[in-house]
Amino acid sequence: MGKISRRKQEVLYTQSMTNAPELLSRLQEVGRCMALPFPSAAHEVRTACRALAHTTEAEGPEIASAGRDLAKAAEGASDSASNLRLHLRLQTLTARIQTAAESSQAGRVWAAAQNLAELLLVVGKFLDRAPEPRWAEEFPPALCGLAAVRSEFSNLVSVLGWPAPPDQFGLDEMAQALHHAGQLIDPAPEAPLCQYLAGASRDLVRSTHIAWIESHAWDDESPSPAQVYCWYWNETLGEAVLYLAKVAEAAAMASAVAKSMGLDEVADYLRDPDKVAYYGMMNILPATPIRWGLENVEAVSRQLHCGLARWYHRPLEASLVPIDVITGVLRTSRPYYYHRMLAHALLQTVCVQRALPPGYLADAIVGKLAAFCDLMLDGRRLRSQYLPSLKTPLGWVEYLNALVRMHFPDGQHGAPCCLKGSEPNIYAVLAKVLYGRTEHHPRSD
Repeated sequence: MGKISRRKQEVLYTQSMTNAPELLSRLQEVGRCMALPFPSAAHEVRTACRALAHTTEAEGPEIASAGRDLAKAAEGASDSASNLRLHLRLQTLTARIQTAAESSQAGRVWAAAQNLAELLLVVGKFLDRAPEPRWAEEFPPALCGLAAVRSEFSNLVSVLGWPAPPDQFGLDEMAQALHHAGQLIDPAPEAPLCQYLAGASRDLVRSTHIAWIESHAWDDESPSPAQVYCWYWNETLGEAVLYLAKVAEAAAMASAVAKSMGLDEVADYLRDPDKVAYYGMMNILPATPIRWGLENVEAVSRQLHCGLARWYHRPLEASLVPIDVITGVLRTSRPYYYHRMLAHALLQTVCVQRALPPGYLADAIVGKLAAFCDLMLDGRRLRSQYLPSLKTPLGWVEYLNALVRMHFPDGQHGAPCCLKGSEPNIYAVLAKVLYGRTEHHPRSD
């Protein structure tokens, strides 16, 4: 490989952000202050946010504007509602800084390396738990043969300026490319900023979710998961239409739908609305509600994409890419519990169906949610189909390949993940249980 040329280092420096090191320092100070007890630390938070806003003025107008909004929110931070606004402004600012940092040459190299670096780490832990030593010999080459892995590796070597990878490569070649990428971006000021933002942004998701919950009023006892679930959907749909009794009623209806389809495991899980609501709030739904409008059905698709990405441990992404599916499943060392996601999706569908006024657009929304249930039903079937074969490395790779095909049936590079199942099943059953009639809904993309 040789040493990094001075010319390449100069390119990484000349395509840098204006103030990456100072931005990093200011962001770390804001993070430290916001981790202190609120509102007693409000003065420290305000001081840190003012300093960060001042630093952002040297960057582009979008970052500077987000910095000013953060400082303004910090000035008024005195209660739970204003604390939520502060978290949301910080989310916006960090997202814009991260976009700018990753648009530099060093940032592009860092971003291209991240997915592969995480995959290597996850594979190492997966193999540490493997039942036999032979897995270390058989699993990596089979995994590297998957189109999703090859695509990510090809992207990295392209950003590095290397020729396309050979037909056969392994983890050693990937590790070598990652080592070279690390050497290349190490002198660049954007690299530590990108690294910090990746972790801090994930932490901010959880703290924002907590701030959102605390922005609501409840009795002395902590709110139940079902109560929080009500708040979420009332803000998503824009009206106070759900309350605890309706959630319990919707869970019973969703359980009846599952029971009528022979999905006993799903039906049993739905018997405890608090359990399903908690699973959805902690693992699937975006940290703060995405407001829907009946005139904008695409908001539903946006929420489903974000929820699916969060389920696969990508809470900051607007959608999945194929490598996310592989890394997510290998991280758990087992197939995902699709019956839990299906239970959540059914409860979500029934809640929305019961809350929306009847009409064509409401039917379109429910149709999208029901189609997503079909996708989760496909995932449950794949899990059952491949579970016996997961005792071998090849069986694992075949399952991962099938799972990627389920989420990305087009197989086109850059295509968004699919939000509907291979066949429409749920909508007709849902209509029969709800209305006592057979009904078919046209499928939408």
